[in-house]
Amino acid sequence: MVVADTIRSAINAGQPREDIYLVSDGSNDWTVDLAYLMLDDGHVIAQPQSGKGVAIRSGLQYFDIAWRYEWVHIADADGVFGPNYFGELTKRLNTKFAAATGHLQSIKAGWISKYRTFEYTLGLEVMRRIQAFLGTIPVIPGATCIYRTDILRHLDFNAESLTEDMDLTIQIHRKKLGPIAFIPQAKAFTQDPKDFHDYFKQVMRWYRGAWQVMLRHKIGFRPQRVDGYMLWMVAEELILLAELTILPILAWWGQNYGPVSLMFLTDLIIFFGITVWSAGVNKRADVISGFPFFYILRFVNLFAFFKAWYEIVVQHKFRSTTGWAVAGRRYRIATEAVGNN
Repeated sequence: MVVADTIRSAINAGQPREDIYLVSDGSNDWTVDLAYLMLDDGHVIAQPQSGKGVAIRSGLQYFDIAWRYEWVHIADADGVFGPNYFGELTKRLNTKFAAATGHLQSIKAGWISKYRTFEYTLGLEVMRRIQAFLGTIPVIPGATCIYRTDILRHLDFNAESLTEDMDLTIQIHRKKLGPIAFIPQAKAFTQDPKDFHDYFKQVMRWYRGAWQVMLRHKIGFRPQRVDGYMLWMVAEELILLAELTILPILAWWGQNYGPVSLMFLTDLIIFFGITVWSAGVNKRADVISGFPFFYILRFVNLFAFFKAWYEIVVQHKFRSTTGWAVAGRRYRIATEAVGNN
């Protein structure tokens, strides 16, 4: 069972067993029974499927976390932690921060993970550090999510969003609860979708949730730095869309393909250079072999971004917040692979 790997990983990463709690949100397998065997009495609860946000709120209330602890770490049941993960957090957490996030990496497992390694390396080694410096971290990922417990009463865990981690992060910005820390020394590892079908379902959920959050919190209409940063993220997608549609059409219309060819060649060189760099940073030469497929997934992400925009902003669809089915998606985590990342 995946949850067993996660619990064992947390203990091996420095988290005492007596401080680990589990909420089962509608599990229909052996998750709860296994958790009862691995954790202390009174540390496991089960509820009908209600969505991750409600499950988190239920656990915080039932286990009286805010009264008993200064910090709470919330994690998904399909990831593992690097050696001394919690020790690294403990050394660097400071009460001047309202929340914190560690360094997220992809577990080596198939061609999707190669692309995610590329994305996470660029997103965390570069962009996350910039976000932390500017105070504009837009999402604390569910796999490595830490809150100072005294801010929990200010957060709405019933938010109408498919991406509760982003919604809670934006709430911290909107309510001015404090800065968010990025702690790259604390490395967590997450599993990625096994195939393209699962990958597309996941990115659609992420983008739909992102548009829900942007509408709910009126991103772009408040004088906060996170608004400017998220608008820039949208602008990047618009620029990429223009590069792939408007510029080629103009080149065809004017029968002048030189500038467009140079643009694509430059993009290809930069993209490949970042791929080689991410392979070196993660000591994963196999990432380079996935490069030809990266462009496909890059276009898929662009399509998913605007498809989600149309569904959420124009059609007002997807009001359900119970998340997405995981049956058949999760697989046993080879925890020894973490040491090789």
